[in-house]
Amino acid sequence: MGEKDTVKTANSEPVQAEFLNVWEKRLADEPSKAFKAFCLFRAMGYKRSIKACLELNGIDPKKYGSWARYARLYKWKERAAAYDEYIAKETEREILAERVERRKRQMEMLNGFDELVAKRIKTLKPEELNADGAMDLLERSAKLDSFITGADKEAAKPVQGELAITFADSFQGL
Repeated sequence: MGEKDTVKTANSEPVQAEFLNVWEKRLADEPSKAFKAFCLFRAMGYKRSIKACLELNGIDPKKYGSWARYARLYKWKERAAAYDEYIAKETEREILAERVERRKRQMEMLNGFDELVAKRIKTLKPEELNADGAMDLLERSAKLDSFITGADKEAAKPVQGELAITFADSFQGL
């Protein structure tokens, strides 16, 4: 592999060009000062602009013209948009991973609770359990099962085309 196969990133580390994304590498004919300016521009986020970037970084506003030319020549908007898309996907991936991890922890806690309940149920004496107590246990078990399986969320969603009629007001006072 020759020198043509490597590029320098913003922090001057040589890296294989084929492994870099369009926002990470200096383009073939892009001067290093243009690439450094692009990196500042890219870091601004979704509401980036050359003027705001110059102001934020304390750069002389007279540089606007050369930065605008660099932006046009080296496709700053397209490269920054690709970077934004990458960041959005990575953020989404992290959020999903956190949700999966949270669900795992919840399941571990519920399994522990389930074990405690199983032990407690074994100590119950059926002859001492009245109807209200039995119904209370049954209701709590159904709610817990519904929560674990997610059925409680599904039940809250209206079914398309479903019509709900409530007669409760009609029977008040009877």
